[in-house]
Amino acid sequence: MIKILTLLALLLPAPLAAQTIDQMLGRWAGEGIAVSNEEPGVRFSCRVGLSPEGSGTALFAGRCATTQGQQSFAYLVIERGDGSVSAQNRSQPPDSLPQRLSGSASAGLVRLQGGANQMFELSLVEGQLRFRIEGDSAGHPTRGEAFLNRRD
Repeated sequence: MIKILTLLALLLPAPLAAQTIDQMLGRWAGEGIAVSNEEPGVRFSCRVGLSPEGSGTALFAGRCATTQGQQSFAYLVIERGDGSVSAQNRSQPPDSLPQRLSGSASAGLVRLQGGANQMFELSLVEGQLRFRIEGDSAGHPTRGEAFLNRRD
């Protein structure tokens, strides 16, 4: 009997306590700087939410804006026990952002990539959510970083 219980314990997945994405759940808002090409940095404001969809799974949705424009996004993010992360674009209507992202999670950090120059990165830093993005805007490399404060 003990051998059977031991075998079952080894075969069943361990509960995923304190996954990184679960620590980031909530609504966040803040500002930072966005840079496109060789132009000077501009104010970059973001509001994001991570809503639970199950352990290690969250709907990551938000909107970021500069004086030149704005971009909304919605991804279903799944963190696995091995530290891998995947995300599927859930924007309606469909948008120009990557349909699938993949990446990794480690203590306080989730990084998702959709291609050579497309990236979302979330990290917990002293009670704030550091939000970094990289991508292309009208064919020009663009990157931004904002420090977001919890809103709830």
